[in-house]
Amino acid sequence: MVFTTGFAKAQELNSADVPGNLNDAFKKEYPKATNAEWKKELDHYKVEFDLDRRDHEVWYNASGNMLKKEQEITEVELPQVVRSIIKSKYAGYRVDDVEMVWKNKVKTYEVELEKGQDEKHIIFDEKGKVLNERNH
Repeated sequence: MVFTTGFAKAQELNSADVPGNLNDAFKKEYPKATNAEWKKELDHYKVEFDLDRRDHEVWYNASGNMLKKEQEITEVELPQVVRSIIKSKYAGYRVDDVEMVWKNKVKTYEVELEKGQDEKHIIFDEKGKVLNERNH
């Protein structure tokens, strides 16, 4: 008997296997994207790509509607209120990684902070409210 240790959550796709409507929607929205890699996750499609030397991810449903997108940004591109909260509430931590996320018409900021061996992953809304915080 052969046992597997789990199910693959994502299936990598060749560009020829991506439904035409998704490819069209993607190319229309991001005509200058490079290094696009498509994956199918359950009934959604995710494309990872580079644009302006930054990492991006976009999720589509089978109808070609965008469900979620993530974009790598720099610390200085965070809203001033978020930067102020990081400076005061997380003094001594250094910003390691920042992503801007759009989902359900709501923009959030996912920030990874480091201080020595201590790492935090924090999700802020646009007004600086902490929506989620966890230690790594």
